[in-house]
Amino acid sequence: MLAQTETGLHFLMQKIKSNINNALIYYFESFFHIDSQIDSRSLKNDDKNLPSILSELFSANNDISIKILHFNAQPSIVPFKYFDKNLMDKYLETNTKISGKLINDLSKDKKINIVYSIDEFLTRLFNKVEIKVTHNNYFTLIYNKLFNRVSRSKGLCFFINLNCSSFDVIIFNNNEFIFFNKFNINDEDEFLYYLLFVINNFEGSNNNEKIIFLGRFEKFNHYYELASKYSQIEFIEDSEYSILDYNSQSFSIINENNFRK
Repeated sequence: MLAQTETGLHFLMQKIKSNINNALIYYFESFFHIDSQIDSRSLKNDDKNLPSILSELFSANNDISIKILHFNAQPSIVPFKYFDKNLMDKYLETNTKISGKLINDLSKDKKINIVYSIDEFLTRLFNKVEIKVTHNNYFTLIYNKLFNRVSRSKGLCFFINLNCSSFDVIIFNNNEFIFFNKFNINDEDEFLYYLLFVINNFEGSNNNEKIIFLGRFEKFNHYYELASKYSQIEFIEDSEYSILDYNSQSFSIINENNFRK
């Protein structure tokens, strides 16, 4: 496990034997984390030395592969058969603010399009050093990891991606994706309020639905205990489904190499 605090993050120039040619970047509101086989570090978005840092880390060549995973972009989910690329702004403006370029990901099972707006700050920096990047939304990552798993499940499954300041709810019913939303929270009471609100809206009962947490972390034990009073709960703890747990002050990357599969 790797853990760092956002406060006071700074870059210390290091000599590395060879430049990075493959990396995954986790992009948050005010900082981003670069993860590669050679190096792993966090950088603040307002660091004035970023162009030179990126130039030092990456070589501009045809084999370079950099993917940015956007945790700072709230998505809208559109069924594939109804998706119209010309209406992406309409899909987004109903639930979030459009902050930049519009992008859509197609899920691996080709059933949904994930529409989101990206801040092009990092893209512009990489353009300056002649490096192309690809983009994905964090929801795309989670959905693609789950859809194979739910093919072995029956009834309602409420998957919960929980962190200190918000949580995502992803619902499948008899193997079909039916709902996604993100809720900002301040404490476990707000978590329970929104969780029960969603369960009641989908007519869940203690007999036939499951709440499945993505990951299991000691700091959330009280949240798990509260949820267990109203429903069966399970956890996905194996490395294949480990996800990234973070908040505005700190974060931990759990088995990050599995994201590249």
